[in-house]
Amino acid sequence: MGVLTRVVKAAWAEMNKPKTYVKGDEFEDYVRQRLFPKERYDLLHRTHDYRANESDFVETSKEPDFRFRSRRSGREFLVEAKYRSRLYDGAVEWCKPYQLERYKKINRATLVFIAIGLGGLPSSPGHVYLVPVREIPYRSLFPSFLREYEVRAGQWVNVDRILDQATG
Repeated sequence: MGVLTRVVKAAWAEMNKPKTYVKGDEFEDYVRQRLFPKERYDLLHRTHDYRANESDFVETSKEPDFRFRSRRSGREFLVEAKYRSRLYDGAVEWCKPYQLERYKKINRATLVFIAIGLGGLPSSPGHVYLVPVREIPYRSLFPSFLREYEVRAGQWVNVDRILDQATG
């Protein structure tokens, strides 16, 4: 296959990617660049994107989006990124029931956080929350619950401090 053909196919696939996946990719980039920057966190794993899974589903795509390691402490943790443009019935519906159960099971072995972007744009959300999965009771979360886990939009997250507070 020639270079031009590959470029045209890639452009066509990107133009036809569902909007929800485009928004998800943009928020995942925000999470990596802003919340967990490479200067502070090593990226150990990132799930495959829509294009890779469309033709041949990669089983590890069921895991949270990221596995990071703190450069300061060496602690590893997982992050699932979810962007929602608005509340639905007054809450953020961030997952399906089976996903919550899957993340709770994974959390038994490795700490899992859910990074939720709400409002604004996926690349610049109005609000950002980082919630430990162990604290999440339901798949729909109300703003009154999320408030406790709000982080400054655009500022890196000190996971070591969060972990120290949780254990100390």
